This record gives sequence, structure tokens and C-alpha cells, in this order.
Amino acid sequence: MADWTKEHILAHILTLKDRSTPEKVEQFFDDLAPNYDKIVVTAGYFGPSVTSTLLQKYVTSKEARLMDIASGTGLVGECLANSGYTNIDAVDGSALSIEEARKKNVYTNLYVQWLGGDNKLNIENDTYDAIVCTGAFAFNQLKSDVFPDLIRVTKPGGYILINMRTQWLELEASYAEGKLEGDMVKLENDGKWKLVEKHDHEADDSALNLVTFIHKVC
Repeated sequence: MADWTKEHILAHILTLKDRSTPEKVEQFFDDLAPNYDKIVVTAGYFGPSVTSTLLQKYVTSKEARLMDIASGTGLVGECLANSGYTNIDAVDGSALSIEEARKKNVYTNLYVQWLGGDNKLNIENDTYDAIVCTGAFAFNQLKSDVFPDLIRVTKPGGYILINMRTQWLELEASYAEGKLEGDMVKLENDGKWKLVEKHDHEADDSALNLVTFIHKVC
């Protein structure tokens, strides 16, 4: 697995489409966890660095309390820590990924939990200054039903940054034809949050193009 080519890795990620239950998705990431960081480098994925760069535009205090949703092995947390942030929590559905993240020593608290549906964060309301979520909106992963819970645990005036590969907006059925962005707009119309930036990031390989949605919680 560690010797896979970029093409092999991107093709393997597409097999998430066949992982129709949280348990199957969890197993997918458990299997990748020991080699995940090397795989990401090989694939040329740059989402964690983009997340860190954009967050610094909106959250200037390095002591701000942050939550890394679907943290995986901690690549985003590592970028945030390298940018000076010191108070970062993490949650992910893959126990083995969380153990890899723990080794990086960049998180204050780490939680193993699958999010979505009836699965809510066991976190008090208005806890975080900002939430980041990088790479977790894809085949059979997070859906728009997590948005209200993310808003709930974010302080009024705080930020929620969602970074994803642009192609999932077309390939994942629950996001396609404007569904995901439509659900974001519904929450904005309900006065829950406000879109402050939609940022596109082009890669050399269009399959790795990214889009980032940054909302401010009302």
C-alpha cells in the first residue's frame, strides 16, 4: 500500500462509493491509518495546508479553541499547530486514525465518534471559536445533517470551515445538483450562519481541486 502510485490511490478512494455503512467507512480508514500520511503525500493532496492558511484569516488568536472534525491521522491538526494554534480538539470515526493523530501531540482532547444522523457531538453548546473539517465530505461520509450540530457547538461569531474536493459536489449523490450548497443556504436563511467566503483552489490535477466554504455562526 505504501508503494501505491498517485493513480492507484485516487482510484482506491473512489471505492468509498461502495462503503454504504459507517462501519465499512470506518474499516476503510482503519486499514489506511498506518500509511495514511505517506499516501496523502504521494497523492498530492494539499487540503490541510489550505485549511490552516484560510483559518488564520478569520481566527487570529492562537489560543482560540478549535475542533478538527473528521481529523483522521491529524494532518490538519499538525498544520494548525505549526501555525501556532495551541488548543485543538479532534474527533474521528476511525479509532486507529485517532491513535495515529494522538502520536502527533498536537491535540488537547481526542474523541472516537461517527457523526451524522442521531450521532451528536458530546460537547457543550457554544464551546469552540472555530471548527475545521477537511476532506470528510466525500462518498458515504459526512452529510449536511451534521451542520446543525457543528453550529450548536460553535460560539456565536465563530467560524466553521469546510474544505472538500470539488469533484464530490458532482459525484456524491447527496451533494449533487446543488443539494449540499442548498442545505447551507437554508441554514443561512434561517439565521443560523452566514457564508463569508467560498474559496476555490486549483491543483495541477483537476481531481484534486478544492473548494472551501467558510461560514460565520450567528
